[in-house]
Amino acid sequence: MFTLSRDEVRELDRRAINEFGVPGVVLMENAGRGCAELLMRLNLERKPVVILCGPGNNGGDGFVIARHLDNHGWPVKAWLLADAKKLTGDAAVNYGAAKASGLVGDQVSALDGWVVDALFGTGLSRALAAPYDGVVAQINASRCPVLAIDIPSGLDCDTGEPLGPTVKATHTATFVAHKRGFLNTASKPWTGEVHVIDIGAPRVLVDEYKQKTGERPA
Repeated sequence: MFTLSRDEVRELDRRAINEFGVPGVVLMENAGRGCAELLMRLNLERKPVVILCGPGNNGGDGFVIARHLDNHGWPVKAWLLADAKKLTGDAAVNYGAAKASGLVGDQVSALDGWVVDALFGTGLSRALAAPYDGVVAQINASRCPVLAIDIPSGLDCDTGEPLGPTVKATHTATFVAHKRGFLNTASKPWTGEVHVIDIGAPRVLVDEYKQKTGERPA
């Protein structure tokens, strides 16, 4: 199976932006749109969607998802679980767009319908602390179907083992390729069913990483 480690994820993103000229905001847009399209296929009943967004790019993906669901008439609300003033780069851009569209709530209400875990991505390397440990507990206690973005928050990208409190997802929408830790069968109760989302990284670049794992390039 073609997989990416934490370092390879960062490197691939950096090279797509710096060597191939694909703006980071375009990669984020493609990622969020792909996740929204997946969620619409999974949520045929159009149950309300609550998107929990963290302080980094994973949260930025969540705001893109909210905008695309709203564009298709899906009931959706995004919640930023961080200080908006500290958002930077592409995440700040997409927060602004979602906020201006009336899609960002000020306080998390009861979780119902579908929950999207857009708290933390593959870069996380330590156990979640307050307030995020409490949020994870709330998600896991909700009994709602959960879509994790790229990786369930709290799961180690490289080992597939929980770092501490970890979201238990029904589905995981992961970008470009499975993550290295997904090879560990112990990750399955946390990831649920894994779906690979194309974010528009150049094929010639992705093929370099496929060759490292012995997979035949497309």
